[in-house]
This record gives sequence, structure tokens and C-alpha cells, in this order.
Amino acid sequence: MERKLSIMLINDDEVFNFIQRKQLDKIEIEMDIIDFTSPREAKEHLMNVDEKQLPDVVLLDINMPELNGFEFIDLIDKEYPEILDKLNIFIVTSSLNPTDYNTAQQYKCIKGYYNTPIDLDKIINQIFNS
Repeated sequence: MERKLSIMLINDDEVFNFIQRKQLDKIEIEMDIIDFTSPREAKEHLMNVDEKQLPDVVLLDINMPELNGFEFIDLIDKEYPEILDKLNIFIVTSSLNPTDYNTAQQYKCIKGYYNTPIDLDKIINQIFNS
């Protein structure tokens, strides 16, 4: 099956987004990648695109100063709940706090939880095989 995969990176660390882009470039699947260091800007983007333009995958950090990953999801749920069912959100975090993992389990839009460093092939394969 040939299709173009769209991926949104949301992480306040520009270097981390750059590294993830480079890792994704090595995967032999055609994809569009958009990244945000501001969760608020990412939320605005999601709320202003046509449903067909929603990303296939959202790689979301938890620990960000502006809004943490869970606050980001809660804000979308409050302002634009109909898109949450259409998003495949994967937490990508350096946090080893079990509370973060347990909190992530409460969100049905979160399809996976990965501690960094991650194997992006696993996430991509999970999307194509679901």
C-alpha cells in the first residue's frame, strides 16, 4: 500500500524536532512532516485545517513549559473535541515518571507511549498495521 504519511512533531526542544526529522527521513516511506515548538501554535494549526489535512501521526512531548502534553490534549478536547477521535497521538518523552504513563493510559487518543530515545520505525509500523 503506497500512501503519503503526515506527521506532526510537538516538542519545545528544536534540536529534538530536528533529530526526529532526520530519523524520519531515513524511513523509506513518503511523508510530510510539520513540527512545532509551541503546543499552542500546534493546536491552532489543527483547528484551522480541513479534516483531510489532519496528521496521521502526532508525536507529542509531555514536559513543555507553555502547556504540557496532557494540557494540550485537554485544550483540543475542550475547544475542538471532534478531532481527537481522528488523531493518533504518540507520547514521546524522556520522563520516567510512572504517573505520566498512567495518565496517558486515561486518554483513548493516545495510541502509544515511548521513552526517548525511540525507534520511530515501531510507531510508523503501528500506524500502517492498525
